[in-house]
Amino acid sequence: MNTTSFVSSVKINTIVCALSGLALMPAQATTTTLADALKEGSINAQFRYRLENVDQDNSLQAATASTLRSRLTLQSGSWRHTKALFELDNVSSLGGERYNSGVNGNSDYSLITDPTGTDINQAALLLTPNENSQFTLGRQRINLQNQRFIGSVSWRQNEQTFDGVRLTQQLGKQWLIDLSSLHNANRIFGPKGADADLHGRFSLGQLKWQPMPQHTFTAFHYDLDFDSLNGRDSLTQGLDYAGYLAALPDFKWLFVFAEQEDKHQAPLQFQHHYHRVDLSYTFKDIIVKLVQERLGGDGQTAFQTPFATLHAFQGFTDVFLVTPTVGIRDHYLEISLPLSSVNLSASWHSYHSDAGSSKLGTEINSSVTYDLFKQLNLMFKLSHYQADSYGVDTNKLWLMATYSI
Repeated sequence: MNTTSFVSSVKINTIVCALSGLALMPAQATTTTLADALKEGSINAQFRYRLENVDQDNSLQAATASTLRSRLTLQSGSWRHTKALFELDNVSSLGGERYNSGVNGNSDYSLITDPTGTDINQAALLLTPNENSQFTLGRQRINLQNQRFIGSVSWRQNEQTFDGVRLTQQLGKQWLIDLSSLHNANRIFGPKGADADLHGRFSLGQLKWQPMPQHTFTAFHYDLDFDSLNGRDSLTQGLDYAGYLAALPDFKWLFVFAEQEDKHQAPLQFQHHYHRVDLSYTFKDIIVKLVQERLGGDGQTAFQTPFATLHAFQGFTDVFLVTPTVGIRDHYLEISLPLSSVNLSASWHSYHSDAGSSKLGTEINSSVTYDLFKQLNLMFKLSHYQADSYGVDTNKLWLMATYSI
């Protein structure tokens, strides 16, 4: 680690420790015993079945994955302002594996990243000395903002979680500090295989200011120093602004601006920009959204988001999980109709390069979700990507049922 990266890491870790000391100041004593905390705990189970089909215009065979994720979540009651959290996931294939999971060796099929196996998804201690502070130690789920930079990738059957420490500290009514010092990411490619984990030193920081309910500003700082994936070593800093007018609450906006530069052991020097302009308007029951998102690129390197919930961006087909070196500009229109128990949605994307003027492709997405009853949710999704100068024509289909106990 070079001097600059060491200083940056020390700053984040120092702030975490200092605020942790503030958060863990003695609070009012509690009479709850350890036995009471165990009795007051909760046990939850969730079963999520998904059928996914991928058909690409290349030499790979069309893939079909029929998988079931079974999740058990245990959380204790509070003892000395501390709760224990444990979550276990199992992903099983039903009816054979006619797909390439990334680790099953079925390389003749298209990729569907839902490998089978059993994994500890979360295992953490949650310290809450007062209503304004929470300190989380261990393996945990972290979703920041709209998950464009840091997310749990909950769409995939094997979720992404992180090992480390996190502090959220409310300062008055308007300010919130969110700091994390992490040393490992448990990827969606696990629980087995070379890509199951990404080790390193990851310092995440957010400062949120909400001067009034209609306006929220968030400054963020993400310093990623990988042990083995040095091509993704970077520092990303930016500002997120979400708002609406009290006199016109149906019109909302989100503006995000960020800059990313090489850091630590990155083999190439780079500096790229990111922006997102997101405008939405609700007319009766219909929500119309117009979005323009840019991830800069120069033909050699591009703005990358290795810890994002990538399925939520650049379309359902996941063609752009890695930003092309020419960058990408995504212009899209989305129309959704949320009803009492049904949500209908459709979107159209037009992808262009950031460097040069190439048209990369277009994409159409549609989805229907239906809450059959409180514990059971059904989903149907379709997507079609038509390639111009990037990737190949791709069709995907999903059927999913989620039952929670």
